[in-house]
Amino acid sequence: MDFCLQLRWPQEIGPAWLESFARGLGEDADYFDCPLLGGDTDRTPGPITISITALGAVFHGKMIRRSGAKPGDRVVVTGTIGDAALGLLVRRDPTIAKRWDLNSGHQDYLKARYLIPQPRSAIADALRAHATAAMDVSDGLVGDLAKLCRASSVSAEIDVESVPLSDAARAACAKEPASLPNR
Repeated sequence: MDFCLQLRWPQEIGPAWLESFARGLGEDADYFDCPLLGGDTDRTPGPITISITALGAVFHGKMIRRSGAKPGDRVVVTGTIGDAALGLLVRRDPTIAKRWDLNSGHQDYLKARYLIPQPRSAIADALRAHATAAMDVSDGLVGDLAKLCRASSVSAEIDVESVPLSDAARAACAKEPASLPNR
């Protein structure tokens, strides 16, 4: 996998920010073995705009599509559900963290899950070997599972109590069960 970067920044963003951004992006590119191919950078009078396009390839006939699910397949997720959505809520409205009785560690964890997505690239080989269908659930488990089911012409049943939640999400849900968006 490789990526291209489009970056537009206003005058008030100086060299220190750009150096920090470039360093962080480079560290992620190294960590995920996803080199920067190129792109375009320019100044803009408007807000900062960052667009990253990931490019990859799979062997012919090996792509796992969302349309491949079959009756009897298991639904499996590779991480905890809802953390990024909760992190966005905490970031937008700090009073929510108080309402949910989240400690600073829980708040930091949720915000980091929103601000620093972690691609699940380490699971790729296992998916190719065992999955009949797959997709990310960045729009929420319920909504994205519905898309996969429509594409595959199947239905799914989910045991809500079995959906993996982080300690931070569990704490939020304990105070306000409807707090987990699109669970």
